Amino acid sequence: MFGKGMTVGEKERLAVIGSAMYVILSVLYFLPWDIPYKAVLPVAVAAAFSFCILPWQICFAMTASAIGCICGVAGNFFIQIEFFALAHFFLMLFFVHRWFHDGNAFVRAGGKYPETRIVRIAAMAVAVIGLLVFVMVRIVFDAPAGVMRGCIAFYAVIVCMMLFCSLAQRSRSYAVAAFLFVFSDVVAGWNAFIEDVPAKTYLIMLPYYAAQLVVFMRAAHLKVFRLHLK
Repeated sequence: MFGKGMTVGEKERLAVIGSAMYVILSVLYFLPWDIPYKAVLPVAVAAAFSFCILPWQICFAMTASAIGCICGVAGNFFIQIEFFALAHFFLMLFFVHRWFHDGNAFVRAGGKYPETRIVRIAAMAVAVIGLLVFVMVRIVFDAPAGVMRGCIAFYAVIVCMMLFCSLAQRSRSYAVAAFLFVFSDVVAGWNAFIEDVPAKTYLIMLPYYAAQLVVFMRAAHLKVFRLHLK
């Protein structure tokens, strides 16, 4: 479990198989076939493979995402939000662990050490806080008052914190994945509380699926086909 006792070659083969299955199931979601819970299948497969090859934080993040998808398909919005927030919390744990405890992993993976320059960290913090303020003013305050608005506000804070942690990694892949998560969530929130978004299925689910795939491949250090995801 979590990749212990496996060779690099074995991990890479499983990562390739898992990524291929993920892409196939993601494409299946957009086809006009009535398959129960088909929105859950890509992330559920990625979660299953992650327990074999990825750090435990990523495993739990993908598992929480899969459970959140199940709750969303079942129509339980509040539980869906809670599990998605939990998924982002585990991603933050992964980023923080890499920042403070796993410096050598950056060199082995061909990446860079996390950002430590105060000016750049402050600039990233200002940008993320600005995004959070925008989401609060334009989306959260238009959500129904009470528990619903509180859940959305809490989720917005968690997602923005995850975005900041991803930027501090100095990893293009993690930063792109985080932005895709945020974009998907903003479109979903806008569609739910502001106005109907044209092509909302594609604007919400394509970035979401792409973000999960990028996290999976980057955390697996997958470099097949010369895809150096740094």
